[in-house]
Amino acid sequence: MTRSNSSESGDDLHREQPIESAGAPPKAADAAVIMVHGRGATAQSFLSLIDEFLHHGVMYLAPQAARNTWYPRSGYAPIEANEPWFSSALDRVEAALEMATTAGIPAERVVLLGFSQGAGIVSEYAARNPRRYGGVVALSGSLLGSKTSDAYDGTIDGTPVFIGCGSNDPPVPAERIHETTSVFEDLDGNVTVELYDELGHEISDDEIQMVNTFVEELD
Repeated sequence: MTRSNSSESGDDLHREQPIESAGAPPKAADAAVIMVHGRGATAQSFLSLIDEFLHHGVMYLAPQAARNTWYPRSGYAPIEANEPWFSSALDRVEAALEMATTAGIPAERVVLLGFSQGAGIVSEYAARNPRRYGGVVALSGSLLGSKTSDAYDGTIDGTPVFIGCGSNDPPVPAERIHETTSVFEDLDGNVTVELYDELGHEISDDEIQMVNTFVEELD
């Protein structure tokens, strides 16, 4: 999915940005977590969370967004309004997945993890590229677009999916969480959803523990 052009004025806005890594080096890794940060954050800041779920033999890959933003407008604007940023963001998830597969790690041993904008990007990537993954974790985010598309097709073949969000998270309407849950169930995902009272647009300790559980299951 990566393209040959690479400038912020071109189609592949994020391509020149690094994919940061931590944890096991490629030669020693047998599992991977792709971590996609939220708006205004960085790959390095998101990687700082791995102290909470660091496991032997796991490589952590975090693509960086240009200007720290995967797409400029609301995630619930029409997809076309966030192009070409949206497609470029999906390309960076694909590039990170290719890094894992080049290291000999199959997709079924890769967890896709995103927060906020990153949750929307990993959700869209998994729904648009259905296959068995090690897991999909969307925190404070959902599938994107002005309405949930009915165009997703295929199967993620029992992939465990966790969707966590505050029940009154201002940027993420609860109905979009429910719609995202339905899409992944229709794609044959093993879906768990939690809506937390009094949780703002942030990551809870319970969600960190759920990520840890997903990573443990790759051991």
